[in-house]
Amino acid sequence: MYAHRMETTIDKTGAVTLDALPFTPGDEVEIIILKRETAGVSGQPSLSFARIAEAFRGKIKQAPADLSTNPVYFEGFGE
Repeated sequence: MYAHRMETTIDKTGAVTLDALPFTPGDEVEIIILKRETAGVSGQPSLSFARIAEAFRGKIKQAPADLSTNPVYFEGFGE
């Protein structure tokens, strides 16, 4: 499979125009559109807390499923 990468902008009508592609008329292609991450104040791509926290999902093996359902976990809290 031959891959070709290009960047463009969605126009006011919501359309994308792809010009000067390195394929011949009649070629079957698959198109995947990815929204680019915009750079934040630091110049780095902005990430949500949820995306960053994915790396830690499942790392704690011995923890209660939900602390809020068991009042024992709140004993002494706020005292």
